[in-house]
Order: sequence, then structure tokens, then C-alpha cells
Amino acid sequence: MFFEQSEIKERLRWLVRLRWLGCVAVFIAVHIVREVFRLDFPMLPVYVILLSVVAYNLYFQNRLKFISKDFLKDAITQIGLDYITLAAAIYFSGGCDSPFLYYYIFHIVITGIILPRIWAFGFAGIAVVLPFIVFGLKHIGILPHFAIFTDMPVFFADIKVISIYGAVFISTLILTAYFVTYLSDKLYKKQEEINRLYLSQSNFIANLAHEIKTPLNAVAGFTALVSDESFSEEDRNKFKAKINEAVEYVNSLLNDIMELSKIETGKIMLSIEPFMIADTIREAADILYLRAKEKNINISVQADDITSVFCCGDERRVKEIIVNLLDNAVKYTPDNGKIGIDAHRINDHVEITVWDTGKGIPTESIDKIFDAYHRLYEEEKIKGAGLGLSIVKKLVELHRGNIRVESEVGKGSRFIFTMPVKRKVSESGKNCLD
Repeated sequence: MFFEQSEIKERLRWLVRLRWLGCVAVFIAVHIVREVFRLDFPMLPVYVILLSVVAYNLYFQNRLKFISKDFLKDAITQIGLDYITLAAAIYFSGGCDSPFLYYYIFHIVITGIILPRIWAFGFAGIAVVLPFIVFGLKHIGILPHFAIFTDMPVFFADIKVISIYGAVFISTLILTAYFVTYLSDKLYKKQEEINRLYLSQSNFIANLAHEIKTPLNAVAGFTALVSDESFSEEDRNKFKAKINEAVEYVNSLLNDIMELSKIETGKIMLSIEPFMIADTIREAADILYLRAKEKNINISVQADDITSVFCCGDERRVKEIIVNLLDNAVKYTPDNGKIGIDAHRINDHVEITVWDTGKGIPTESIDKIFDAYHRLYEEEKIKGAGLGLSIVKKLVELHRGNIRVESEVGKGSRFIFTMPVKRKVSESGKNCLD
């Protein structure tokens, strides 16, 4: 089974949390068993194992905060380390008598959930072989033997063994049930998402056919008129302008489709450099100036608070984000309406708001507004295939920002996104420094 990097990242996040719970549970359980049942645990190896788990869990937890293409590699490394530490814990707590044997088996289940099939089978094989290696080394005398259930009356020993094994077995069943429930819920949500995406794509194909057919019909019609000498030169120039407009629209539509495809397949490359975010905002507003003026709309820009603020990212892509949001605002704002961009710094990021006094977005559509192929007001003759906001969201996330929307029907909308601010740039001004 193929897992996307984002899916592996989500499962690793849960594994890190479970590992913290496991460390706390083992620490408490070992001390209870040692004090209450008077079992002779070798504490130094236990502390070394726990500290090792804490150290690499902190490391991998920190890695989850960053964008990475190596989450599968991280998953393989983490699970490999888990097997080694669990095998050591089993060895130092009695070998085949160890209650940690259940956790070892449970971890094989986790491996099957987190990793793709080929890796899961590989680790299952390692999980079977590793205890035999440890027990074999102990049997031939290379490793010392630890037996914790000795030197006590048989009946009392049985009670202790049953209590310890029972507690571990029940906790393992609970964890397994939790993971199976969690996975089932994720699969159900994934299926719902696939069904919704399938429906959206079907609508998209229908919309795309219409969006391309209309300008192509215009091209065919105006081409015939251009060759008709009964029209004046001025009229034929107007027809040529209409042809150019239709061709540019189709070209823009195809570019959107190609760009979304690149983003979704991870083939888009960002050129990360420091840039003045205030200048980028003003340049984006200038691009939409003429289109807004045709509807007697003025685009106001409030970016004085960030005049000297540098952001690190792909300036062309950030400008594309703002232009797309402004383009939507112009489309859905009636004549004589208002559109604006407000930007200010909040701690380590810049918050940019693109607002309008347009139609607004119905509450039931807000959750779907960033879905690819989704369009508002399908019945209206507004150009577009419903790709712009999906591209915007993905570009914002590629820059480690986030985006949200606030809207009220009849009063307008506010699209708010953030861009991280870099505190330092290199002396040449061409590179970002962490």
C-alpha cells in the first residue's frame, strides 16, 4: 500500500505521543513492581533504555515540525530503534518471562499500520529474528541471564505473574482497540474525501468542457468575421482583440491545471530568497488595478506597518497568492464596491488580509472553498474552473503559512493568510538565514 508523506507524518505524530505514554507507564510500572512485588529489576539498564527513548523521541518530535520529504525514512528509523530498545527491555526484565513481550508484539501491529506493506513485512521478520538472536546469545553464555520471577513461593509467584501479565495484556488490548478504531475512522474519512473529490472532479470536467468550449467557439466565430471584408478595419481589429482575449483565457486555464498538478505531485520548486513583502503586496494590487477600475472599484492597500519587513520565500509565488485572492474579490464584488489589502506583523509572521464587500460565502460552503474544482454560484456566468483558491492554499502551506476565511453573505469576505518572517538575511541580501 502506498502512503503519502502527509499521511505518514500524521501517523508518526501519534507514534511519538504513544512513545511518551509508554515511557511514563514503564517508569511507573517498574517502580511499582520493584517496591510492591519485590522483583529484582536491574535499574541501571532500565534508566539507560528510557533515557535513550526520550532522547530519540525528542529528536523525531522536533523533526515533525518541519516540511520534509523523508518522513518514510524517519518512520523506518524510529521503528527500528523501538525494536532494539524493546528487545533490550525484554532481555533485562526476564526474557520470555518479560511482560514487555506484549508491547513488542503490539509494536508489530503498529508497524503494519504506519509503514507501507513491504517495509511492514520486513520489520515483522526482524521482530521474529531479533529475540532469537538475544536468547541465543544468552543461552551460549555471551549475555548474562536475568530472571525476575524467582526465589518466591509458587502460589505467591503465580499471583504476581498473573497480576503483571494481566495488567500489561489488558493495556495492550486497549491500545490495539484504540489504534484499530483510529485507523477505521481515518479510512472512513478518507473514503468520504475520495467520494467528494470524485464528485468534484466530475463537475470539474463538465465545467472545464464548458470553459474551453465557450472561448473556442468565440475564436472560431471571430476568425470568420476577421476574414469578412465587409467589416471595417476598426471592427476587424476589435474581433482580433476578442480572439486574443479568448486565447489568453484558455492559456490561463491550462496553466492553472498544470500548476495544480505540479503542486499535488510535489514537482513544484520554490526559489527561496528574502523580499520586501510590502512591495510585493503593492505590485499585486497594481496588476488588478485596471480590472477593478472597470467596475469602479478602488483597491486600498494598508501595509505601512511592514514597510521594512523581509519575508523569505518565493516572491513570484507569494505575488500569485495575492493576485488570485484579489482576482476572486474583483469577480464577486459588484460595481462600486470596495476591495482592500491589510497587512501587519504578528510576532514571527506577517498576517495579510484580502477583503471585499462582495456577495460573501454561505456558511455551508466555507469548509469546501479551498477544494480543487469547487465553484461558488455555479449558475452565474463568472469565468473560472474553481482551481484558484486550491492553488492559493497549497502555495501558502508550501511557505509554512496558513490561510483561513471569514465571510458573511451579503456583506463580503476576508481571506487571511500568514507568511513567516525571517529575522536575519545574509550580508549580500540574497540568502535567508535561520
